[in-house]
Amino acid sequence: MAYSWCDSSAALRQWSAGLAAGQPLYLDTEFMRERTYFPRLALVQVHDGDGIYLIDTMQVDPAVLAAALANRPLVMHACSEDLEALAAFTGVYPAGVEDTQIAAALVGEDMQLGYQRIVETRLGVSLAKGATRTDWLRRPLSDEQLSYAEDDVKYLPALAQGLREQLDRLGRLPWWREECARLREEAVARAEPGEPWRQVKGAGHLQGQPLAVLRELAQWREQVARERDLPKGFVLRDPEMLEISRETRPSLAGLQRLGLHPKLLRRDGDTIIECIERGLRAEPPAPLPEPLDGEQRQKVKALRDKVAGIAEQLALKPDVLVRRRWLEALVRDPARLPEPMAGWRHDIVAKPLLESL
Repeated sequence: MAYSWCDSSAALRQWSAGLAAGQPLYLDTEFMRERTYFPRLALVQVHDGDGIYLIDTMQVDPAVLAAALANRPLVMHACSEDLEALAAFTGVYPAGVEDTQIAAALVGEDMQLGYQRIVETRLGVSLAKGATRTDWLRRPLSDEQLSYAEDDVKYLPALAQGLREQLDRLGRLPWWREECARLREEAVARAEPGEPWRQVKGAGHLQGQPLAVLRELAQWREQVARERDLPKGFVLRDPEMLEISRETRPSLAGLQRLGLHPKLLRRDGDTIIECIERGLRAEPPAPLPEPLDGEQRQKVKALRDKVAGIAEQLALKPDVLVRRRWLEALVRDPARLPEPMAGWRHDIVAKPLLESL
């Protein structure tokens, strides 16, 4: 199948004008984010059921792309990062997604099964992987890159159709819809800063005023990373955040003793000191949960064994049914069911687990 190269808003409008209302699109993206906070969308590959279109996002208006993708289901594989890249470019999230990686997990495959592997196992086609880590922002793209990009959507319609039919036979299409809706909701939620201190590696070792300082530092780092479009670690690394959070007498000299880069101190030293001072005056947040004790770990193990038995009966991988962190949360507070364990999981696995606690 030959692809069409789309490098103008006019061509994009012309193509999308011929699409039927609600027509699904089979889609993938290529983006770069090694040195930026936001992913830089470089290419969008779309199979509309008849042909493949490679859309050069360096040449098209984001609003035109957003309009082309609006109000129609987007079928993708392992699409969390693709959704983020699309939203960073267009400013919106798609109305609905159908993720074939989730579909595969719900018919018994591994949860993290990649696109190349599933195309090989289910369709008998071996795909080249050589262009995975290339520079997708460079123009012109090489023949190898273009072939790789085309392959990323060429087999999606057949893959999705086979999985959809299998899910239907198993009575699991509602499961898939629920999981895909949650995937989209979680992608939207991640776009908001929320409480960034919770994502700092090592935050669980702090409490009291150091934790309040970490909260201030993490909020500042998040804001600066977004404003400067830099990875958070380029602003301030997690180990540095933890060291700074333990400072009780903030000063530039004290920050210098921690080994912070002189350029960082010249640019942001005073602001970091202000963060420390605010944290020392603030009410600390509740610390992250303590590690499970021995009795709780035994309960988690017993629950995992029960999940494994249920999963075997359903021919599913246990982690598809329940993640370990959900079990840990359930053991800590049986009265508070983790949200993903409601819905289709409730009667199948949540209820038996609650009865065994």
